[in-house]
Amino acid sequence: MKETIHTSLQTLSLIAVIGLLAWYFVGSSVPTNTLFTWMILVLIVAEIVSLVLVGSTFPESYTSFKVGIIAALFILLGIKNMLPSFFIPLTIALMAVNFLYNFYTSSKRRKGGYKRRRKSLRN
Repeated sequence: MKETIHTSLQTLSLIAVIGLLAWYFVGSSVPTNTLFTWMILVLIVAEIVSLVLVGSTFPESYTSFKVGIIAALFILLGIKNMLPSFFIPLTIALMAVNFLYNFYTSSKRRKGGYKRRRKSLRN
């Protein structure tokens, strides 16, 4: 059940990003930096919720990668103020890596090849 919620949440985050881009291109006079800030905030919330849901069932490498993605999203908010010329390209690159990894892990999980190791009980 948690895994279907996780997959749905990742799909909803992708739809939210596409929706925000459509809103920008169709009829909004919102600056690009503001739009990408909203996208980052939506992704931060989605990643934290999905990590809480499936953090104990996915492997440690997945958890580490997702914590790194969340940290990178927070760092991007700082880059927005310090280096605004790098903000948009770095945000697009991070979003692309995140979504590719999300769909890679969900397809690998469906095939059964992506499981958390059992802890050995040694005395």
